[in-house]
Amino acid sequence: MSNTQLNLISHRTTDGMPYQHLRIEITNPDGIIEPVDLRGLQISSNIQWQQGVVIEGRAPMWLYAYLVHECHPASWVGCYDTRLGAVVVSTHTHGVSVGSVLTLELPNN
Repeated sequence: MSNTQLNLISHRTTDGMPYQHLRIEITNPDGIIEPVDLRGLQISSNIQWQQGVVIEGRAPMWLYAYLVHECHPASWVGCYDTRLGAVVVSTHTHGVSVGSVLTLELPNN
């Protein structure tokens, strides 16, 4: 999926909880991708599954759904909402609940 770049950044919530920040960047000049672009899209092999993952970036809902599914092995998965923070949508730990909103500042990278 050459039209989409996934950048993995080690980061912490404002409370200090470590997590992996997965930033989506659509590199097409028109900013549009097609569902067929999912073929071959891979998350970095360096991801730390024992930590949570926050997915962030401007992308279609179906790409977010795909990435949440692919990040299932993580301790927890959240989707970043500019108005709220990271909304936890999946969890495998007692420390973070589905529906929790984690406050964070977006990483610079």
